[in-house]
Amino acid sequence: MTLKERLPKLLEMRRGHIATLRSNAADPAKDRDGCSSSAVLLTLRFIGVAEFVVSGNVAVFRQCLSEAARIKLSHFERRDAGDAIDDSYVAMLSYQGLFDALAARDLATAEHLAQRMGGRPSVELKHDHPFDYCFGYALKAFVERRPDAMAEWSPRFSATCSTAENADFVGYSMFLSAILAGDAEMAREGLSAIAQGHKRQSKRGGVFKDTVDETLCVWGVGIANLGRRDGLPLKGLPPLIPQELLV
Repeated sequence: MTLKERLPKLLEMRRGHIATLRSNAADPAKDRDGCSSSAVLLTLRFIGVAEFVVSGNVAVFRQCLSEAARIKLSHFERRDAGDAIDDSYVAMLSYQGLFDALAARDLATAEHLAQRMGGRPSVELKHDHPFDYCFGYALKAFVERRPDAMAEWSPRFSATCSTAENADFVGYSMFLSAILAGDAEMAREGLSAIAQGHKRQSKRGGVFKDTVDETLCVWGVGIANLGRRDGLPLKGLPPLIPQELLV
C-alpha cells in the first residue's frame, strides 16, 4: 500500500495526537528547549498537507502550514530573548519553515522568519550541511528582497546544486536565478525541474521518501508563490504543485 493510500488513516492518527502535543508545548518546563513546540509544528504540517491531498482542503492546508511557520519563528524570537532554545532549531535548516510560510501564502511570516534567520556561525557550522547552509541564505535573501544578497547567494547556491549529490535540486537554483533576471521562461523551466527532482527524491533513498512530502511538493508550491509575488506569471504543475495553492 502506498503512502497516499495510507494517508487517510495516518491523518486520523495525527489529528488524535494534536491536543496532547499542544498541551505539552504549553508547559514551559516541557518546552524549555523548543522540543515540544517542534513536535506540534511537525504534526500541523503533516495534517495540513494530508488534508489537502485527501480532501482538497485548501483552507486547512494554509492554516496548518502558516501556524507551523509561526512556531518556527517563535523559536528564533524566544532564542533571541534569552530562552534555552536548542541550537538545532535556529540553524539555517529553518529555510524549510520559509517554504511552509510561502506555501501557505503567509508572506508576512515568511519575511519575519527570514529576518531572524542567519548570523549564528557557530550554530550553522555545527548543525548545517553545506547544501542547507547555502539554500537557507539564498532563500532568505530572496524572501527579504535584498538585491546584494540575492546576487551573492544565487550563484553560490547554483554551484552547490551543480554537484551530483544535489542535482535533483537544481530547479530551485534555476528558479532563484529566474527571479533575479525577471525571466518567466527560465522560472517555468526551473519549476518543471523542481517537480522532476522531487519525484526522484520521493523514491528509495530520497529525502522525501516515506514523508508526507511524497504526495505534495510543498517547497515547489512555496517557491512558485515567491515567484508570483515578484511578478512572474506561473502556473502550477499538478499533482505535485497544484494551481489552487498558488498566490
